[in-house]
Amino acid sequence: MTNGNGNGKIDFWVSETISLLTLSLLHGVGYWTVRSIALSGLGFKQVLRAESSAEFINYLVQAKCKNTSQIANQIGEDWLKKRDELWKQGVKLYHQLDAQGIKVIHFGQENFPESLHEISDPPKWLFVQGNISILHRPALAIVGTRNPSEDGLFLANYVGACLQYFNAVTVSGLALGIDQIIHKKSIRAKVPTIAFIGTGILQNYPAGSEKLRQEICKNGGAIVSEYLPHQSYSAENFVHRNRLQAGLSDVIIPVEWKEKGGTSHTVRFAHKAQKRIVCLKLPDWSDSHSELLLAKKLGADIFTIPGEEPKFITALHESLTKKNCFAGHSQEAEEELQSSINGQEAKNETPEFKNKQALDNHPQQLSLFDFN
Repeated sequence: MTNGNGNGKIDFWVSETISLLTLSLLHGVGYWTVRSIALSGLGFKQVLRAESSAEFINYLVQAKCKNTSQIANQIGEDWLKKRDELWKQGVKLYHQLDAQGIKVIHFGQENFPESLHEISDPPKWLFVQGNISILHRPALAIVGTRNPSEDGLFLANYVGACLQYFNAVTVSGLALGIDQIIHKKSIRAKVPTIAFIGTGILQNYPAGSEKLRQEICKNGGAIVSEYLPHQSYSAENFVHRNRLQAGLSDVIIPVEWKEKGGTSHTVRFAHKAQKRIVCLKLPDWSDSHSELLLAKKLGADIFTIPGEEPKFITALHESLTKKNCFAGHSQEAEEELQSSINGQEAKNETPEFKNKQALDNHPQQLSLFDFN
């Protein structure tokens, strides 16, 4: 079956995205099940093309889904009818995301961040709202407690004031406290900032962060999540999310944290990924300060502020310069990538663009089998 515009089938990655969204709409199929499907080597579209409810449930069993009985009851015996209904909802969700500037990039696509390819537990997809191209730039993760002390506030504001010197985007988690300070300081310094969130991309968490999210995207930044669009928060989600903050970044600065707090997970992930960890301390802090003890064990560089500002800035330059040089040489490629992402290549009249255009113009006329 063709899409009716004479250009063959719809692009593979568009179909995988809609299939991913379709699966996410089934009650009982959550992030971990969909991730297991991807890790098993099965395509999302392949799973949806199951010819019977038994075949579909078998795919979920292979993915170690724990709710197969509930799902079997939900879809009933007429799997093909249920699948068509879900597919239409998946197409609707695809357009809802697109209308909000949210794209999905998959592990196998060229525009997937190379730095996240290299971590031990890479995401299989990312939902990105805003500027996808900055995921390829040198990055500095700055994270910390939701309840900063006066010391933490001073150090966070100090780092924020230095951002213009580093020629790198910032990474944080949109949480109250240190994270939001860094996002706001980045915007003030005209530095694109990336917020990795621990919920689905359509969830507004924490409450009251909607305006900051808009400002991040408006100023060339991005909101990123690997969770399913409507997925709520959990402690497990935030811990799992932290590996992405560390993985995307070249340097990690934990501003104020505790050995058993959420930030410590990001620091440990950074150590595991062999990223440079840079910590700051005030002159009156003792060497037995709780966060510094773990930092020393993990080989972090520790600088006293005020007093060692030049050493701190030089250390960051050393870690970011090599990637900055590459980024400078690849500026043209980055611009081409962003142009492609934004759909501005229509002038090229490529079959891929025309196929996506067919989906945009006639979403309800396309079935699962109109896709490669």
